[in-house]
Amino acid sequence: MRVRLLIGLLAVVGIASACGEQKSVLDEGVGSRGTSHVISRTEALTNARLRVAGWKSEIRKRAQADPKTRFQNLDPDLLLQRISDAASRYHFEVVSVELLRPRQLAPKLIVRTTHYLDLARDTREILRSLDPKAPTSDDRTGWKFEGFYFEAQDEHGVPFLTVFNFMRGNGPGGGQWARSERLYPFDHF
Repeated sequence: MRVRLLIGLLAVVGIASACGEQKSVLDEGVGSRGTSHVISRTEALTNARLRVAGWKSEIRKRAQADPKTRFQNLDPDLLLQRISDAASRYHFEVVSVELLRPRQLAPKLIVRTTHYLDLARDTREILRSLDPKAPTSDDRTGWKFEGFYFEAQDEHGVPFLTVFNFMRGNGPGGGQWARSERLYPFDHF
């Protein structure tokens, strides 16, 4: 009798947990036209290393090609205070902050959270608070930094969102990456 009761209870628990399972936004994948590619943890980590290396290379190259452009860098202490304020407001933990100096400051910020969608939706405002652009009619001017790299990781240290830019040189450039379509902070094609 006890064995049947235990088997019945386990069956009910199994069915209930299967019904309650939801696919994580981290595992939804990216793609278009009905095809989707789920990005593995290994792929996300490898791609993050490549994105950082590419961003660093680009800001160095632009610094050599255009040494005269000047940016109104925020004081590093003020930037760190803004990062701390953003972490509190948007519920993320700061993993690391690096202030690279190809010519002037180019911050590299890595954060960690369990609130993936919330952080993705707030990324535009977070970056606006950390790298505010003065009102100008030119996309190349008014920025505080010559480049900015922002990476968000899940609780296991696996990247799920990256946004980066480089403002020195022929014109602004940059990009974004996410582990699923719903995690892209900006429109993309």
